[in-house]
Amino acid sequence: MGTQPSTRQPALFSYHIDLEKRLPADHLLRRVDAVLDLTFVAPAVRDLYGRSGNVSLDPQIILKMMLLLFLYNVPSERELMEQIEVRLDFLWFLDFDLETKVPDHSVLSKARARWGEEIFKKLFIRMLQQCVEAGLVSGSLLHIDSTMVKASASKDSVVSSSPELINALRQAYQKESSKLEVLADPQVDATTTRPPTPIGKAPEARPVAEPVSQPTLQVLEIPTDSQTPSANQTPDANQTATDNQTATDNQTATDNQTRTDKQTASAPATNGPKLRVLAPAPADSAPKAARSKGQAKKVADKKLPVNSTHISTTDPEAELARNKMGVTEPSYKEHRLVDDAHGIITAVAATSATVHDGTQLPALYEQHQANSGIKLGEVTVAGDRHYGTASNYLYCAQNGMRAHLAQASANLEARGKLPLSKFIYEAAEDRLRCPEGHYLVLHQERPQEQVKDYLIEDPKLCLQCPLRKQCTKSTRGRSIQRHVQTEILEAARTEVQSEAGAYSRKRRRHVMEGSFADAFNNHGAKKARWRGLARQRIQSWLIATVQNLRVLVRNLRNRPAAAAEQTILSLAAAQVLKISKNLNLAAKRLRRSLLIAGIPLLAFLNSAAAVLAGWGSVFENLALGQHALTSAPTIFLNQLP
Repeated sequence: MGTQPSTRQPALFSYHIDLEKRLPADHLLRRVDAVLDLTFVAPAVRDLYGRSGNVSLDPQIILKMMLLLFLYNVPSERELMEQIEVRLDFLWFLDFDLETKVPDHSVLSKARARWGEEIFKKLFIRMLQQCVEAGLVSGSLLHIDSTMVKASASKDSVVSSSPELINALRQAYQKESSKLEVLADPQVDATTTRPPTPIGKAPEARPVAEPVSQPTLQVLEIPTDSQTPSANQTPDANQTATDNQTATDNQTATDNQTRTDKQTASAPATNGPKLRVLAPAPADSAPKAARSKGQAKKVADKKLPVNSTHISTTDPEAELARNKMGVTEPSYKEHRLVDDAHGIITAVAATSATVHDGTQLPALYEQHQANSGIKLGEVTVAGDRHYGTASNYLYCAQNGMRAHLAQASANLEARGKLPLSKFIYEAAEDRLRCPEGHYLVLHQERPQEQVKDYLIEDPKLCLQCPLRKQCTKSTRGRSIQRHVQTEILEAARTEVQSEAGAYSRKRRRHVMEGSFADAFNNHGAKKARWRGLARQRIQSWLIATVQNLRVLVRNLRNRPAAAAEQTILSLAAAQVLKISKNLNLAAKRLRRSLLIAGIPLLAFLNSAAAVLAGWGSVFENLALGQHALTSAPTIFLNQLP
């Protein structure tokens, strides 16, 4: 019987250690390495590196490390480097051996700053194209939704101030962060290294809003102790009055004077005169004496947006928003478009937390078409009530899409109010008739918003109406906004209420919630790893790439069973179509021979042939992986007798 020696002596030479033999054949990283194609990385980033100096790490290895970071949900990049040293599967995946020196964790952050977002976007698109080639994307039914991502900043880092000072802080942050992003001199010739792409920019220019001109901060010189009159000196009376008047004007010009004085007092002392930054007064400000008390009270009571008066000193690009749990914290928002067939993510966007969900549908759908290359004749988009806006309904109608988007209604009936459906539109007179028979005539047209405002022709009619409590509280009477393309909107809302629309939204809850839950629980998408909106976009690209990669690997592993299932469905469809053709032929023969007695039999045979033909189309669409209730069965239900 052999025993382990009490003292272990390490081997001087390890000739028989082969990582290839120590990794199981069905290991996840083996299957990932078989489908992962990173040959595009080196040519894409070659111009971002110099021709002399230290040799950098292979860009493919750097990108593999970032994929490992999210694939195994490693908490930090430091811990990733520690795990690489002790895990044989990580070493094999990175083409390392036991004696390869693991790089420092700063290699990853420097690579992100040097490469920018474009490399990670290309990685996502190439992975999506592999899923399309593998038949995992049908494109017939798409689900859209968004989720909140907690920023890497605490609520304790949020400070409040005036809107002018908050804007000045945001500008100062952008200026300081741009210094860190510039790694080379832009004025270089063709023989030297090209300046790297900053992390917030990409080679393809994105539409960026023009910077808003901010007011210039005033700088007030505070006299030093030597310049301040002592207690024994008596200043001139006129000078004292002038100083008091100046102090009063400065106090009126800013609402944050006290806070600024405290910050100035806590600053380190210098030999020269002290400087105090004053927030500028509004451009349309008038002397205090010229304002009435009512106007001043109205301005003071005006509620400003919370993000115009609050900012996080840790991550100034993160905005305060309330999540589903009712907690307000610095956050970002991630938007997704997911295919129904296998849950493949086809479009991703990361925005600030206050961006409305409904505004992202056109951009996500265009990104889906550009990324996947799939352009079908009939596409269905399913979404919740945040996407059921008039602009989205019209966009879907213009692009030939079926909008199964829940309506964004005001729930008037639930609140005991009269809904808009109770008002009948008379196109000939261009007016609306209320339930009591009174008319709302055209009051105003707004072409830019594509709406018309209708107002009751006589406000006295509303004052005497028995339905006033359910209709309006305005002294001007009831008014209604009506879209100029209401007919298209009504057709879209009818489609939403159909059986297919209800089923699509039910599928959306299953597919989208599953996609976000997988990202939260397995890939760390609940919280931002890095700070800044540009880095949050990189995180969204990487997590979406990893999720699609897992789906691709899983389906390629089960490809024999899937192929057998598709073969069975194809054979069943062929048999059903053959039977329907035989029934049609029998019906034609009986039509020639039977006259009166054969009419019921012919109707039965025709109905049976139509039913079998419909089921044959169902089997064909199932074999192609299409959606169940938005393509063939919708047509099939219309063909039933």
